[in-house]
Amino acid sequence: MTSVLRHRYTKLLCWYPAADRGDRGVEIVETYMELSSAGQRRPRPGDVADLVAGGLRQRLRARNAGGLVDALPLTGTIALVTAMTMATVGLILTEVFPDPDQYGVGAPMLGPFHTLGALAWIAWMLVLPAGLAGLGRWAVAVATVVTIGVAVVVAVVPATELTSLHKPGLFVLVPQIALGLFALAMPPRHGYRSTAVTASVIAAAATMVLVGSRYGLRYDVLLGMMLLLALIVTGVVLAAQRDRRAWWPAMLLLGPVLLLGPKIGLEAMDDSRRGALGWAAMSLLVAVAALLVAVIWQTQRARRRAAQIEQ
Repeated sequence: MTSVLRHRYTKLLCWYPAADRGDRGVEIVETYMELSSAGQRRPRPGDVADLVAGGLRQRLRARNAGGLVDALPLTGTIALVTAMTMATVGLILTEVFPDPDQYGVGAPMLGPFHTLGALAWIAWMLVLPAGLAGLGRWAVAVATVVTIGVAVVVAVVPATELTSLHKPGLFVLVPQIALGLFALAMPPRHGYRSTAVTASVIAAAATMVLVGSRYGLRYDVLLGMMLLLALIVTGVVLAAQRDRRAWWPAMLLLGPVLLLGPKIGLEAMDDSRRGALGWAAMSLLVAVAALLVAVIWQTQRARRRAAQIEQ
């Protein structure tokens, strides 16, 4: 059994660059073997995730894209604040101050809630108190899973059966899920305990409700504009400080920014399943392509610098 488990851990080293496998491969495998339990035949899911993440991190560093790795905690923080702001606004607009034309007397309700989305938004509201108890990352994971569940129901159950509970649409739920996945990169304790996160969420939510209602803007589009502005400011500040994280948060969160952006040409398909799927696919394709281009450019830039130093 020991040899089988060691072989399976060794196979997972394929995620690491060849140089790392040669230099530290045996050491890494033996460390996991020492921590394994008696009779264990397969790597634990946590070990698999740890090895895959570590391997990808080393591959990025090998390509001189270490700034991307260092930017993940900051990216997670920005994503968490954005996700909580989005949930706060959604809860305010549908449950605290619902639109009487949409959620008037006689409109179908899910228990005390006007919309199925309230389940996801309340889950996001619980992230902060969970973070105070040291369970922030678990709370983000749960909130993301709940949001995925709501999105699946909205996508699968016919709209005629959901009636008004069809809101929020997939154009809102999909970016909420994307932000949740990035928020998992946030440091386990630092930031979750920060009262600044709560203050910024409440302030941004109140601002969005006031501005959106005055100018007739969709709150998800307004949130996308605010996120884009925050990423630009972050990039400028970090670049001025010669911080190697610089524009990596903007590159990583390009997908959510596009998902929250104006749905050009899709106005007639607003919140439709086909429209949301197409928009999500386009956003993912553009975001992945942009990230790959950025990594390749960073690699070539580092090689040019190394060549100049050798000369």
